[in-house]
Amino acid sequence: MLRTHMSGDMTPRLMVVGCGAVVDQYYRGALRKLESRGIARVVALVDPDPLRTAALAQHFRSAGAFATQAEALARAAPDLTIVASPPSSHAEHAVAAFGAGSHVLCEKPMAASVDDAQRMVAAARAAQRVLAIGMTRRMYSSLAEARALLAAGALGNRLRFVYREGGVYGWPVTTDFPFRRSTAGGGVLIDKGTHVLDFLVALFGEPFVATYADDGHAEGVETNCRIGLDFPGASGMVQLSWSQPLANGLRITGSAGQLTLHPWRLDAVRWRRNGGAWETRVSPATWPRDLRRGGPRGTPWTYEECVYYQIVQALRAVVHGEPVPVDGEQELAVVRAIHACYRQATSLRLSWLTQSEQARADARHWSLQP
Repeated sequence: MLRTHMSGDMTPRLMVVGCGAVVDQYYRGALRKLESRGIARVVALVDPDPLRTAALAQHFRSAGAFATQAEALARAAPDLTIVASPPSSHAEHAVAAFGAGSHVLCEKPMAASVDDAQRMVAAARAAQRVLAIGMTRRMYSSLAEARALLAAGALGNRLRFVYREGGVYGWPVTTDFPFRRSTAGGGVLIDKGTHVLDFLVALFGEPFVATYADDGHAEGVETNCRIGLDFPGASGMVQLSWSQPLANGLRITGSAGQLTLHPWRLDAVRWRRNGGAWETRVSPATWPRDLRRGGPRGTPWTYEECVYYQIVQALRAVVHGEPVPVDGEQELAVVRAIHACYRQATSLRLSWLTQSEQARADARHWSLQP
């Protein structure tokens, strides 16, 4: 990772491409905190909808509002571009930013296809720029604790896992974009599954998709899916849902012990040796809070704080050449796994359907449509 040339007062200049719900709910507060602490400055907001850029610009007085990324790159010269546009546009916007000399922090999912993801990685490498991927759960100290326990062999070998994450879909939407395969690329697997798969990759390494089934019909996207996965030294099942609450969390069982963690408990895991009592382990892991070498460190306690620490890590990669929590080359494993899922998709068995209803659902499954 190489340092970028900072302009003006040496404060990193940020550009945001895509000013929708993700930025409004999660990035806006983090970016305001960065500005208030003098860590970075937002200089450009890009979105084809002028109402979105106008609303966001009220919070960032020094930021110009632009309808196109090309105009913003020409006029604003950002050091780091945050790509938060729809996934189908991630590759286009990231490659353009690299071409203009900017580093990139790209929201999840990294790309809509393996080809797009590889194009982003190649462009970053050619431009010698940082490509960080916005996988906020990499900032969970519970992940650091789980990795430490696995590395120490606390659970033994022959690891098996079950990871469930589900709830009723509640993300604010203004169009049917997220519910059409042609525009969103997929449903709950793209949404929740990207986080879950990345978390498992961080624990176990490169995945192999053994089985995949979902309930997507025709041009729609899946609301439920199940994935069978094999990793080096571990195997198990992932269940995801947009329509029903599940017993959310990850459970890992090995020859010597067990570990559980909940997706919303950021700081701790529970584990026990076989035959022993359950123990809560709070992680001591911390992250830098600003760009100073040897400066203050902290631990994020909310999802929004994870976004703040994630941007700080991307900026430290730009300024000091430090590694990011997950880069484009690492995230290729997740993009490939999602592609492998969809490539072998079958119709999900739904226990609440009668035999005839299940047969009709099977016939309507998207994988069978011309």
